[in-house]
Amino acid sequence: MKTISIMILAMVIVGVSIFPGDANARDLTADKLVAAGYDCFPAGPNDWIHCLLGRKFGQRVIPVKVFSTDGSEFLGTEQLLREDTYGGQPCPQDGLALWDSQGVPGYYACHHFDTGHH
Repeated sequence: MKTISIMILAMVIVGVSIFPGDANARDLTADKLVAAGYDCFPAGPNDWIHCLLGRKFGQRVIPVKVFSTDGSEFLGTEQLLREDTYGGQPCPQDGLALWDSQGVPGYYACHHFDTGHH
């Protein structure tokens, strides 16, 4: 049953679009998200600006919007999945088949853009 739940969760994560379309993404900046109540901060090996609607650590899945280091260029989206929920489900990213354990401690990351880390 746990395997089925994890598979369903993975399908929901991949299948549900919770981010703006490409037309809106071109105008999106970290400053605009901060004004809308998001928490934005530098993170990862590139210090890219990561934005989420409140620090929701502890949740199973955390959607993240990622921007350039100055917050002006929307790079793409990332999903963080709590490690006790991760069951090896696939996430095609940067040529990897599995989620990346790099990122927020206790979470696996799935990037929906080319991070340049293959």
